[in-house]
Amino acid sequence: MKYDVVIIGSGLGGLQCAYILSREGYNVCLAEKNPQLGGCLQTFKRNNSLFDTGMHYIGSMDKGQVLDNFFRYFRLSGRLNLRRMDENGYEIIQYGEREYKLAMGYERFVETLLSSFPKEKEALSQYIHKLKEISNSVDLYNMRDFSGQKTGYLDYYSVGINDYLDAITTNKTLKNVLLGTSPLYAGVKNRTPLYIPMIIHSSYIESAYRFVDGGSQISDLLAGYITEYGGTIMKNARVTKLLFDNQSLKAVEINNSERIEGKYFISNIHPKSMFDLFDNAPLRPAYHKRINSLEDTFGIFSLYLSMKENAFEYINSNYYVFKTDDIWDGDNYTQENWPKGYMMHISPTSKSDKYTDAIIINTYMNWDEVRPWEKTVVGRRGESYKAFKHQKAEKLLDLLEKDFPGIRSKTAAYYTSTPLTYRDYTGTYKGSIYGLMKDFNNPLKTMIMPRTKVPNFLLTGQNINIHGVIGVTIGSVLTCAELIGTENLLTKLRNA
Repeated sequence: MKYDVVIIGSGLGGLQCAYILSREGYNVCLAEKNPQLGGCLQTFKRNNSLFDTGMHYIGSMDKGQVLDNFFRYFRLSGRLNLRRMDENGYEIIQYGEREYKLAMGYERFVETLLSSFPKEKEALSQYIHKLKEISNSVDLYNMRDFSGQKTGYLDYYSVGINDYLDAITTNKTLKNVLLGTSPLYAGVKNRTPLYIPMIIHSSYIESAYRFVDGGSQISDLLAGYITEYGGTIMKNARVTKLLFDNQSLKAVEINNSERIEGKYFISNIHPKSMFDLFDNAPLRPAYHKRINSLEDTFGIFSLYLSMKENAFEYINSNYYVFKTDDIWDGDNYTQENWPKGYMMHISPTSKSDKYTDAIIINTYMNWDEVRPWEKTVVGRRGESYKAFKHQKAEKLLDLLEKDFPGIRSKTAAYYTSTPLTYRDYTGTYKGSIYGLMKDFNNPLKTMIMPRTKVPNFLLTGQNINIHGVIGVTIGSVLTCAELIGTENLLTKLRNA
């Protein structure tokens, strides 16, 4: 078979590229190794409870806001079952035995935190000003003409978020509260650029929504549109080799047998994993060396609680709980003091407005902890792995019981996953939750562009631009603009 475009991987970036290009008349083939599409959009059901794999909530979805504007083009706006989160505290940061609410709306955000930090009005005003400044600087974010020659965003990539906060406040508690959502970007004190947390935070302050009955709504809708536009979707189709001829990519090998030819190719898999598929690729060794030298963001251990019927009341906020004085310290743990904190996501369900039947707890886990089983596959890791996960789950549940008394008795069953699970189901390198780590000390080294030195081979996904729904969406547009043209695509986005 031969196609105009072959896309490897059906994460959000791959699905969006397949949508854009099939809508524009390209004959597209999307190859996915798993039986379920979506990467981090995947959901799974256990004990009659539905759990999200990774897409727990989204921002900027009020009418006319940035993600709503993009989703209009993708025919998603108005078709997703969403619940708007608590505007007076969509995030609750639990730090130092107190709770601090992060509210929606820039003015409300400042006013809410001023009740806890009455002397920090100037710092909070500066913080909000910088949020707006950075989000306004991104041309595509604001549907403005964009050019690959513009480099103003590097100013925000070249400054650390930790250094910026030190410059606007000496209040350690306020600083830690503003860093309280750092698990959303796996922040590292001396690495994380200002740009990433500011773009993410501004999106949620504008508006925050949860998926009712799971984020796979997005992948289901996009897949339907792709086939409607004539695209082909192949499941259980693991790409086992990329086949080159001279300076171009000519075909992909599926499941060590079938050959799929194409004019253009887009990879939505982790760049490091991509190298394992190369067969005499015409890429410079320096490119290969640079990508492999980059560090990845942390992995996580997830605890999925299936709740007893009508037992745990739904909470319309996320919890970020810290058991350490330093927010940056979450990944630096020992067996004795793990975990140093966790994220708690309460899933809304169409079965009840008052109660939830699914709660997801995420906490940092380093790859070294699961290294003994790295050569195993899902369902065949042995009794030692099961015992390892059980011990971790019970320890995390003990901590939860202290913060939410009675949660154990309201839990019908629980399930777990580790970085190994993320690696095998979503294709992230060593179970990294957000892919390659960005570093303000050397921003150009850690930035991955859509275009490669192979003229017909492009990249997309969370390693392009930034991670998250908005970051990946912008990345998919940048990737497709290489084929369609920036002006043409931008006009269609504006007119959606």
